[in-house]
Amino acid sequence: MKLLKKSKFLIIGAGNMGISFIKALIQNGISSKNIFILEKKVSKELNKIKRNKKIIIKKSSSDLAENLRPDIVLLAVKPDQLNAALDEVLVSIIHNSLVISIIAGKKTSELKKLTKNPMSTVRAMTNTPVSLGMGTSIIYFDNKISRINRKLSKEFLGLVGQVNEVKNESLIDTFTAIFGSGPAYIFLLMEVLTKIALKSGLKNAHSMVIQTFLGSLLLLLSDKISPEVLRQRVTSKGGTTEAALKILSNPNGLQKLFDKAIAKAQKRSKQLSKN
Repeated sequence: MKLLKKSKFLIIGAGNMGISFIKALIQNGISSKNIFILEKKVSKELNKIKRNKKIIIKKSSSDLAENLRPDIVLLAVKPDQLNAALDEVLVSIIHNSLVISIIAGKKTSELKKLTKNPMSTVRAMTNTPVSLGMGTSIIYFDNKISRINRKLSKEFLGLVGQVNEVKNESLIDTFTAIFGSGPAYIFLLMEVLTKIALKSGLKNAHSMVIQTFLGSLLLLLSDKISPEVLRQRVTSKGGTTEAALKILSNPNGLQKLFDKAIAKAQKRSKQLSKN
């Protein structure tokens, strides 16, 4: 954190992900005068942060101070907005910065060309729980990234949750398919259970499903044992749970469905990387 506290930050793109990092910087004691935001469409939430914390928001790169030299730059725009965002003015501002991209489908080689910063551009991905500081992030460094920038990158991503480094960039597609989309899979399962419970006449199904998921997660964390062992403890021989699991764990059950779903998501992630 000592390195981050001395740094200046430029967040390019303040959608849900960008705002999560802005909040994390503020919550971790980074001075608002060292946080600069570049965002064309300023949301109500971003305006609220601006009023309360006096952060600096600009709508165009030409509005940024010419002598601005951010230490760390976060690229958080949508993939189809990246080329337009990285105009000549912005590239001149960030050419000596540590640039961290969390843009889906944009490979390190492409990012380096666009930023014109081959020595300090890194690729990362994260997921939506970053908004609560409970994100799961993955980062890839090529061999040109210095030790200090590796440390800074991990500290920065660490502000919003867990950080994992991979040595193979293609694993970012796997991460995206499993963990980037992972919250949606969990929410879908919750939706399914809620619908079944409501159909059966349980009026408080929504809150009961939430409590079941929350309680199960806390049980997993408190016991510090594998989900497999906990599942076995819940499954009495000849009981109701065993009867249900015989359906879910049959050869055409949940495992096969998830294998197919994640393979499809991974394929799409690779397609996006080629666009």
